Amino acid sequence: MLLTFDDDFLTLVEGQGLEHRGVIYVQQAGRQVGDVVKVVDEHLQNRFEDDQSIQYV
Repeated sequence: MLLTFDDDFLTLVEGQGLEHRGVIYVQQAGRQVGDVVKVVDEHLQNRFEDDQSIQYV
C-alpha cells in the first residue's frame, strides 16, 4: 500500500497501468493533517488484504 499526495504519480499509475499493491491518493489542499490521518486509518482498518485498488481521499 502506497500513500501519496503526488497527482503526477497517480497519473502515471493510472495512465500506464503500472502494477501495484494498492494506492491511497490524498488531495491535500485545505485539509488538516489530523483529518487525513483519520480517513486513511479508517480505510486501512476496513481494507481487505488483497485489495489492490486506488482509493481517493
